[in-house]
Amino acid sequence: MPKITRRAGLRTSAALAAASLSAPWRAFGQSPAPSSTPAVDRAATTATAASAAASTPSEPPRHEGPEGALLAERLKYEGVALAAMRIRDGATTFSGASALGPLPDPRTLFELGSITKTFTALLLADAVTRGLIKLDDPVDAALPDRLKLRDSQDAPLRWVDLATQRSGLPRLPANLVVRPDLTDPYATYDWTLMAAFLSGWKADKPRDTAYEYSNLGFGLLGQALGFLQQRDYATLLRERVLVPLGLEDQIFLRPPAGRRFLDGHDKAGKPVDHWTFRPAMAGAGALLGSTGGLARYAQAALGQFDHPLKAAFALCLRRHGARDIPGAGIGLAWHGGALPGRVAFNHDGATFGFSSSLWLDPVKGNASAVLANAGVGVADLALHLLEPAIPVADMSLTRQAAVSLTPEQLQPLVGIYVLSPSMKITVRAEGNRLFARATGQQGFELFATSPLVFFAKITPLEIVFDPAEPDGRGAPALTIKQSGRNTRASREP
Repeated sequence: MPKITRRAGLRTSAALAAASLSAPWRAFGQSPAPSSTPAVDRAATTATAASAAASTPSEPPRHEGPEGALLAERLKYEGVALAAMRIRDGATTFSGASALGPLPDPRTLFELGSITKTFTALLLADAVTRGLIKLDDPVDAALPDRLKLRDSQDAPLRWVDLATQRSGLPRLPANLVVRPDLTDPYATYDWTLMAAFLSGWKADKPRDTAYEYSNLGFGLLGQALGFLQQRDYATLLRERVLVPLGLEDQIFLRPPAGRRFLDGHDKAGKPVDHWTFRPAMAGAGALLGSTGGLARYAQAALGQFDHPLKAAFALCLRRHGARDIPGAGIGLAWHGGALPGRVAFNHDGATFGFSSSLWLDPVKGNASAVLANAGVGVADLALHLLEPAIPVADMSLTRQAAVSLTPEQLQPLVGIYVLSPSMKITVRAEGNRLFARATGQQGFELFATSPLVFFAKITPLEIVFDPAEPDGRGAPALTIKQSGRNTRASREP
């Protein structure tokens, strides 16, 4: 696979963003989430303040395992409980930390969110390697009622288009209602509703021309694979993946009786309901899992024990398309990212009450994962466990002392700043408050440490504006500082 890049960072976790099942906030980096309104911006800021109070326990977080201290340090700032697994130099270790309740162990269950997509992609690769279909075959050949899936040029959508997020399907179907007060947004969405949406959907672009993260696409992928093999998603997953890999007691669609399944929490530490799925959207984010389960799954992906899915994993971990970030690539579900001298693979997940991040390093045979039972960022922790030279996010940035600025001081900073042709940052002022929002993503408030330097309380980053131009047109550019990287964006004229 050619060298491909990835922007590292954290996401925020207000309700609409979390409903996307993915890592919607990647510090102006990864997949867009539903856009926010000023009211949501203010709610996110309020939730952050509550999170600071809720996640600062009266006693230090408890921890165990070789990475436990690292996890406990994060819990001083946010979160409720964290669990981690790490495969390095042939050894697998597990760690846990908790600010509230018992420590999670390698069998404790969390909602995995969009890590589910890699399992769905593995089902696709398995069907391909068994000769049932080809990646370039049209998906609608497997669908009932002569349902047709066509792009803007009337070309059929293919299996590979769904699995690489390049189908042109929207993130969510228009007939799925996702509101901040909806606690279980996928519980009633079934194939009848999905088919109704797809029958009236009109593509606005040719297939395989743009990366557009779609939970709908992966829900459809899982459903279509079930139609193809005359199995529901749960049965197909168990027969073709979980049992062959020895994961039937670690990865689930429903929690088994007597198994510890953590309660989820929002970013402010408030308990939230678990999510449930019907088969139509299960392939996008329905799975529950443990660090023990993800360790075995990673070992299977890395070929560290014998199993019948080695060819399918190899097909998944091959570049099949491009990402929304210039030079970045995607396999079947897996996102590729460049480490020194090699390529690693990642997928993250988020529901209203859980966050997850899983990494594979096939060259070195290493892997890592971090699971949280709260809507907080964990991708930087998992990446650091995979590659220790990459630092974790500096959470102290979110606790800096802020100064007040006048509306007149903020006005020159207002504008649209271009990171790439598909990713722009809109900066707006509301009285003496400043907000930033990336294309299609959720906005958050910025707090000043000086007239040109700002930080976010909802995610550890700083934004530094250039001084305003003498002609009064405002700041010509800004620089985002996050996770040891500086990214510059120029202002639109």
